[in-house]
Amino acid sequence: MKPKLKTLITALLVTVTLQANAQWSLTGNAATSSANFLGTTDAQPLRFRTSNTLRMNLDANGRLGLGVASPVYRFDVLTSTELRGVNLSNNYNGTSTSYGLYSVANNPGTGSAYGMYAQGRGAGGNSIGVYGTASEGSANYALYGVGYSAAGLNAYGIYATATGAGAQNYGAYLSTTGTSTTGNTALYATSSGASPLNYGVYASASGGTTNWAGYFVQNTYTGGAVGIGTTTIADSKFSVQQTGTTLATAKFVNTSKGANISWVHFGTTGDWYLRSSANTGKVILQDQNASATVCIGSAQAASGYKLSVAGKVMCTELKVLLQANWPDYVFAKDYELMPLKKLEEFISTNSHLPGVPSAKEMETEGGIAIGEMQTVLLKKLEEANLYILQLNKRLEELEAKLNK
Repeated sequence: MKPKLKTLITALLVTVTLQANAQWSLTGNAATSSANFLGTTDAQPLRFRTSNTLRMNLDANGRLGLGVASPVYRFDVLTSTELRGVNLSNNYNGTSTSYGLYSVANNPGTGSAYGMYAQGRGAGGNSIGVYGTASEGSANYALYGVGYSAAGLNAYGIYATATGAGAQNYGAYLSTTGTSTTGNTALYATSSGASPLNYGVYASASGGTTNWAGYFVQNTYTGGAVGIGTTTIADSKFSVQQTGTTLATAKFVNTSKGANISWVHFGTTGDWYLRSSANTGKVILQDQNASATVCIGSAQAASGYKLSVAGKVMCTELKVLLQANWPDYVFAKDYELMPLKKLEEFISTNSHLPGVPSAKEMETEGGIAIGEMQTVLLKKLEEANLYILQLNKRLEELEAKLNK
């Protein structure tokens, strides 16, 4: 064979061999290197088809689309037939923490960063941005959010909004059930950082007929202070502030005891009103203990008295309900009136009327009982009238003898 012909045949065999090796085998490939790849060398996307229908598209910018011919995001998914756009399952069985979805957004610039942004939109059923369930753990969290930021920036552990024309819109709907012995938590949120304001949970609701930023069916516990209409709560555990409204500050309803409604509100000069909805309603201060007392102007209660007032009391009328008999018995025919001579001797010896407390006794008792004293004074007044009538009778008898 001529040398030139031999060289030509050898070159053709090498070319055929190289072309054959350049094809990817459907049963697997070996001896590959970083120089080997499956893709395009121009600005065209890499397309994957099944049943001659485009299923996946990796464009020239590295954006992967599933069901999307021209992906806009790094991973773009569109479906109109499956119930779940993306389904992630993690069956890891070990001692470390496993994540069904672990998402981190790091924005070193001035814009916002969302670890996860979820939106639910529907025309018929419920629309839920994030739906979380947790069960069978020692502690179960349907949603667990931690917000941390640098100084001067906002940090949201969980940020949820719900808008629409539906009957009910929930920014967050949380419930927890289970048999855990240590506790189940539907939402556990913490926020820490050097920013001026940190919110563990920030909720708002608007646009509906009735809007609830927070709606709790069971008991509610707060370990810190509560502010309603105000953020100034450093001086108290419960603070309420109202502006621009004539509504009552608080309303109390107890339908189990009948149609009972009471209001608490404040006047323009700081007056405090306690009112009942019924015309016959009462304002009652009562303790379960029978020895409980009410103090006004002082924390020191007078021993043996239900009401203690440190200061003057003014009223348009005062009525005292006495338990003792009113002293009309003085005018009974069998009432024994002390003779004037004995009365004189008693006054001379004791410096006060019989049956009337002395100054020393009132000082020891710390005051006088109005109802009891009124009874004593009336008794003495009635006795004085009897003395006057006796003296008048004797005077008339003397005048009759002088006129004979």
